[in-house]
Amino acid sequence: MEELQRAAAAGDAQAQYELALRHDNTAGEGRDPAEAARWYRLAADQGHADAQLHLGLMCDAGDGVERNEAEAVEWYRRAADLGNADAQVNLGLMYLNGTGIARNETAALRCFRLAADQGHPKGQFNLGALLYNGVAGEPPLAEIYRWWTLAALQGHPPAQQNLEVVARKLTREQLATAQAAVADAIRRSYGK
Repeated sequence: MEELQRAAAAGDAQAQYELALRHDNTAGEGRDPAEAARWYRLAADQGHADAQLHLGLMCDAGDGVERNEAEAVEWYRRAADLGNADAQVNLGLMYLNGTGIARNETAALRCFRLAADQGHPKGQFNLGALLYNGVAGEPPLAEIYRWWTLAALQGHPPAQQNLEVVARKLTREQLATAQAAVADAIRRSYGK
């Protein structure tokens, strides 16, 4: 622990993030969210995507810092820009709900697509849901089926439930094409 504290105090962003996690994830009276937020901020200011995500979560919830949804959006955006899929999903939800930023379904769709392309089940489900609701025009049912199947295979319950709804709307040929797209996505993600 002393070595971690020394490295964090010397400006090592990864050490700062790990120290923040210790303060954040300690159970009971040992948890110090204000100290966690301080260390997350130091690492986040250096471009540490996971620290940016966690600081966004703390700002969003008012945990260890004053609640500030607009600041949460900014930290999610920074982490999302660095490719953090969790931040992309959270930023998408902020856009979708108009929380801390103006409601923008198109921006939410972009965020969810970025996360979905990385294999994030919530990103896949939310992307499918927005497409199903016509945010991008006529719902592309085969694509929706693919995203919800990929999310369902990762144990996402709403995706599992919604698959039946969309499958019933597909023709036999469309279903075969969608299933082939799922198989291709799985092959690509496992490098086979």
